[in-house]
Amino acid sequence: MGADRSGPGYCQLSRFLITAHAALVVPAVPTFSVDSGFWYSIPHHLRGDVGVGVRVRVPLGGRKVRGFVIDLGEREGNLKEVLGVSGEVPVFGPALLKSLRWAAQHYVAPLSVVLEKAAPPTLPKARTGTPLTRRVIEAPAGHPLAAFARTLAARERHPAVSYCVHWNDSSWMDVVAPVLNSNQSIMVVSATVRESNRIAESMQRRFPESVVLVPDGNDSKVTRAWEAATRPGTILVGTPRVAAWPMNELGLAIVIEEGRRAMKDRQTPTIHVRDLLRTRSRIEGFGLLFVGPTPSVETKAAGAETIQPERPWGLVETVDRRDDPPGSGFLSDRAVAALKNTAGAGNRAFVFTHVRAEDASARCVSCRSLRRCTRCGSQIGQRPSCLRCGLEAPKCANCGGVQFESMGSIPRRIVAELEKRVGSGLVGLVDVERPITVGTERDLAAVEGIQLAVAVDVDSLLYGSNYRASEEAIRVLARLVGCVDRGKGFRTLLQTSDPDSPLIVALRRGEPTPYLESVLAERARDGFPPATEMLAIEVKGAAPESVSADIAASAPGMVMGPVASGDGLRWLLQGDLGLVKTELRRVVQRLRDSGAAVRVDADPIDL
Repeated sequence: MGADRSGPGYCQLSRFLITAHAALVVPAVPTFSVDSGFWYSIPHHLRGDVGVGVRVRVPLGGRKVRGFVIDLGEREGNLKEVLGVSGEVPVFGPALLKSLRWAAQHYVAPLSVVLEKAAPPTLPKARTGTPLTRRVIEAPAGHPLAAFARTLAARERHPAVSYCVHWNDSSWMDVVAPVLNSNQSIMVVSATVRESNRIAESMQRRFPESVVLVPDGNDSKVTRAWEAATRPGTILVGTPRVAAWPMNELGLAIVIEEGRRAMKDRQTPTIHVRDLLRTRSRIEGFGLLFVGPTPSVETKAAGAETIQPERPWGLVETVDRRDDPPGSGFLSDRAVAALKNTAGAGNRAFVFTHVRAEDASARCVSCRSLRRCTRCGSQIGQRPSCLRCGLEAPKCANCGGVQFESMGSIPRRIVAELEKRVGSGLVGLVDVERPITVGTERDLAAVEGIQLAVAVDVDSLLYGSNYRASEEAIRVLARLVGCVDRGKGFRTLLQTSDPDSPLIVALRRGEPTPYLESVLAERARDGFPPATEMLAIEVKGAAPESVSADIAASAPGMVMGPVASGDGLRWLLQGDLGLVKTELRRVVQRLRDSGAAVRVDADPIDL
């Protein structure tokens, strides 16, 4: 094993203690125990090839492993040698290394695991060829982002900007021209391959010489895209995996709908694209642009400048379902009539439903009021108690009734109902060509060219048991209303039992910012992120009492739980967790060394 940073040294060229050219290497082993790295001497024939960010082969504990060089220096002592270099180019530089170190600390992950995020799947080669040449494209002078782009083109710093438009509004693409004209690179991150492909197609029409699309699947092609992205003047378009990639002369990073769940890794380390790029922007000095109909409250809290067109989306109307008779179905008569008229006029409609049927809202059969918890206000559905606060709720809080009907839905059941009420052959799921299609949030990326949208049950989103329910509701519904074409008679219908809620008012007015500011104030009042830090730890295969004691010792007074989570247990930590995360690294490593499965979720979306 290599020598510790402070240990004595020995150069193999001599039997005496002398100073050697050395590299500090973090072995590519998924454990916290190698985070500090080990010093290895650099043989004379490799000195021109070893630098910060280079992958090397080194001896470690009797075997040969790959590792990442994180520092260079002169060291004395009995150092083992670097055995070789893997790949022709570094996978990160000093500035990106700082951001990756932050991510390892923030997400309680081994440094080697995070460093791997910057590397391509296969060994990269040095790019050759002449610099990119392109025609100069002038940006629209009157565009709301024009001043932002000019500042970045001059290589000056500018605060992050949240531009509130639907993701497929491509007007922002023209505004990046000044950045590209200054021979700086641009990174564009979207949630899915489908969206990345559409963005790349649009950008290639504007900048045909510059766009690099990260393909799906094939490792060698992904590595070729990684190599191409290191050339200045490139527009890199990809999914969240590219957020940690190095780019030379990176001038602007653009994140499409940063509040999407897909922007956060589900597996450890649970890195969020927004937060990683925000850290990179601060350290590396490039601009940061968030594009989407609504910003997240985290982006608002971080002080991003919000730029919003006068009317970000079209007409929104509400359908009050409080007076509908019991058993009236998923869709009101008004919504069904609108769908019939749309299909009859040769236009297209989309019916949106919340994906998780088990989270469906319910209403009292007697008084038609939504079944909600009397303590915290979240919807209860058909459950015997509230998921958020645990309060038992056997009766309606409004009238004392004990019978409730579900208002939630799933796509196939809605298709079956609409076929009866609208007519066969007119309705299908998104992947079937029909005038009326039905789907969930994951289908919205494929929805375009529609003249009517119907949200079946807004309340199941708004009054969910998660503390982020209200923010997610406006994010998802803003995506939906943004899918509808602008034109006379084109609109979105929101079915709800609470038509006067602030959410509905914000959607009707096309003013999401005041609503999100109220959500941010509510979070601060209740002690939820981003006003405070949270971290969840899920453990399988360890004694609960021992785990609880170790976690409590690392974060005194900050621990809640455990509660059952699948076939394991889950603890929640809340408070100022900066120093706590350092202590947790030792706890997590001990658990994993004992054979337990541990998942650490920093900034959890679901509690």
